[in-house]
Amino acid sequence: MTWSGGLLIAVPAHNTSRTCPDCGHIARENRRTQAEFHCVSCGYENHADVVGALNVLARGHRVLACREVSSGLGRKAKTEPASMKQEPAEETVRFAA
Repeated sequence: MTWSGGLLIAVPAHNTSRTCPDCGHIARENRRTQAEFHCVSCGYENHADVVGALNVLARGHRVLACREVSSGLGRKAKTEPASMKQEPAEETVRFAA
């Protein structure tokens, strides 16, 4: 992977096919069948494999950007994902001498 210019990041796959990539709602009812995903909270619909892939990609980006090591899920189902945090921005001030 490195030789061809890629980067492999391992992320936990727990609930990736049950989490809505649009609103973040996690529920067993979101995944109606093996292939069908329909969010009971916001109505987002897609193929369950596509939803899982979108969530794994988003977790990988959060791990890379924020060095997040957890699953990226909130402590309660109704909370925002832990990855919604933002890193502090650096401020540079230049004074005229």
